[in-house]
Amino acid sequence: MTPWTEFTEENVLREIPKEMLGVFQLSKNGEKISYVGRSDADLRDELKKFLGKGYGFFQWVQLPWTKETFEMHCRLYHHAGGREQLDNEDHPVSSDVKQSCCPLTLQPSSLCEF
Repeated sequence: MTPWTEFTEENVLREIPKEMLGVFQLSKNGEKISYVGRSDADLRDELKKFLGKGYGFFQWVQLPWTKETFEMHCRLYHHAGGREQLDNEDHPVSSDVKQSCCPLTLQPSSLCEF
C-alpha cells in the first residue's frame, strides 16, 4: 500500500495509471481509515468518484486479478472495522458470481456482519 497522499485530482492522475485494477483506502485526516474500496476495471476513475466528499488522503495498491482485488478489499474492510467503523454502507461483494463468500469469514458477503 502506498503512503497516505493528499487526495486531489492532480495526485490521483499523477500516481495512478489508467485502467489499473487495485484497492484503495480513504481517510479524512491521514491517520484513521474512513473508507475502503476497489476497482476491477479502472482504479483512477473509481477514486475520482470520491473527490469532494470530505476525504483528505488516499492510499492504494495495484493487484493483478479481480479475485485478488475482492480478497484484499475484504481484508482491508474487516481490518479497518467494517460497517461499524467505516463510511462503507455494505460489505464488499465479488464481481464474480462463483466467488460469493468473504475469504475471511467464509460466509456469503450479505451475511458477513450479522
